[in-house]
Amino acid sequence: MAQSYQEIVEKLQKTTWNVAITIVILSTLTAILTEAAYNFGIRSWVQRQRVKEWIKRRNRTNYHKTMKSLQHWTGTDNGSSLYSLSYQQLCGQIANALRNQLDYGEGDLLDIFAKNAHPEDLARLKNKNTQDLSEDEQKDLAMAQEQVFYYADRGLDDLQATLAKFWIRFDSIISIGISFLVLELLLTQPTTPYVGDDHIEQIFAFSVAIVSGFLAPIIRNFLVNTIYKK
Repeated sequence: MAQSYQEIVEKLQKTTWNVAITIVILSTLTAILTEAAYNFGIRSWVQRQRVKEWIKRRNRTNYHKTMKSLQHWTGTDNGSSLYSLSYQQLCGQIANALRNQLDYGEGDLLDIFAKNAHPEDLARLKNKNTQDLSEDEQKDLAMAQEQVFYYADRGLDDLQATLAKFWIRFDSIISIGISFLVLELLLTQPTTPYVGDDHIEQIFAFSVAIVSGFLAPIIRNFLVNTIYKK
């Protein structure tokens, strides 16, 4: 009885180890393939659409002009290079563009990101370079500029939170799909179209793919951060 119990434990340990190794390998392959797909153009196209949708929610009439202004003020007239950045880097570029517009008194982006700012503050900011201001008026302008920047910063925070939530869901879905596809290609017998001969094996394979898909974004971020730091 004791020997039978020991054999079961050893078999369970071996099986658990094999499954863990499979998940790690599958997650790493999925992370590499996902990053390659993102760099091939998926990230740029998807992120451009998400930013466009966010801008359209705040202003449906002039969103095309805002998209062009965004590329111009970030110094990337080639939109693909801007939207291929991670959403954190993208929002950093937008933050710099907003500061530049505050300094130059422009309002294309401020009208969108500082949508909730008082209209008089926005108008005063846009006209600051054409006015000969007294000391009191300069103080009022500084207060207006501070208020506009506050609301623009809140708008940028909303965009970043929107993109973060989207990428968490999108990463998981894409990673699970790629993980299951890789598992199919690696383990499927040439004579069978699916992993496993019965429903139990298919459920197990799908479970491994789900776990690997959730783990893949973590591994991908680790690899990307390690490479960029070097």
